Amino acid sequence: MKAWRVYGIGDIRLDDVPVPDIKPGWVLVKIRMVQLSITEVANFQGTSGNVSKQLAEQSPRQMFGHELCGNVVNVGEGVSRVKVGDRVTYYGRAPCHRCALCLAGYEDLCCSGPMLGADIPGGLAEYVLLPAEGLISIPDAITDSEATAMQPLVGTMGAIRLIGVEMGDSVVVLGQGSMGLNATQICRTCGAGRVIGVDVRDDALAMASRLGADVVINASKVDPVDAVIKATGGIGADIVFDCAGGSPKQGLSGTTSISQAMRMVRDQGKISQIALLGPNANVDVSPINTKGVLYRGLGSSTRKLAQYSIDLVASKRVQLAPLVTHILEGIDKIPKAFEITANKGKFGAINPAQVKIVS
Repeated sequence: MKAWRVYGIGDIRLDDVPVPDIKPGWVLVKIRMVQLSITEVANFQGTSGNVSKQLAEQSPRQMFGHELCGNVVNVGEGVSRVKVGDRVTYYGRAPCHRCALCLAGYEDLCCSGPMLGADIPGGLAEYVLLPAEGLISIPDAITDSEATAMQPLVGTMGAIRLIGVEMGDSVVVLGQGSMGLNATQICRTCGAGRVIGVDVRDDALAMASRLGADVVINASKVDPVDAVIKATGGIGADIVFDCAGGSPKQGLSGTTSISQAMRMVRDQGKISQIALLGPNANVDVSPINTKGVLYRGLGSSTRKLAQYSIDLVASKRVQLAPLVTHILEGIDKIPKAFEITANKGKFGAINPAQVKIVS
């Protein structure tokens, strides 16, 4: 089969490699469509993560490509939740079955299991071998493109469940890219009283208004902290989601957005860190103590949340299709997908570029 393998920072090549052999508990999937994540692009460019260390241990590596849609073509012994022919997506990390949490029966909370595209050869290929525990079937009401964008939605859902949106809460979503627009829609569905979308792009803010934001703020034109304080009657937001932080080389805010979140959240409020800041982020966290702020990261991506996410998309209560602006044709277009995803502002993209894998 054809598969993209990483030889070094910024060096990826299309190689011929063997189709993976099936094994108990695992499923062989023929890829229909795949998309990159902004984190994968940052790792590939060497601005985040530990790719250099991984490549020093083994090169080339079949890395990246954890957001995908495909058809099951073979199942290993003991697999019952999916069958040959099913159209599936991989919604999250499978449990390791070795850590204390797994052994105590809390597999849904495991953070030690293998990650697709890092510990498991990724989906930038014609076929990929996946643990059945991370797969879920996709109904006909959902397109391949929507299914490919499902994993980030489930991840956002996990963060929102963990932070706990209550009916009537005032919620701020910093960054109206794909993750931010997911958060905006989910918070509206979960009963938030007022959803405030913040970005520096008028087109992204227009999309946020279309998908459920009550108030939008262009942070390039006004001070977003002052604007949020004013919009919440001088109190500050009950919850702030940082969906904008990360490497400025990918058009993200660095640590500016989380610093703003610390100032615009109310006393005893909550902050959810959905954006991945990277290992060297320097953030003033003193408001966590001085304001009594609850600060949480991503939650677990459970099968229950994955099924709920599918139901939301199938019923159009959450819309993914409007976020997809670039769909490329053919496995050879993966480098172009990296370029578009790394420069979404230049290409007018919201969601990472998607690629149809054509055999």
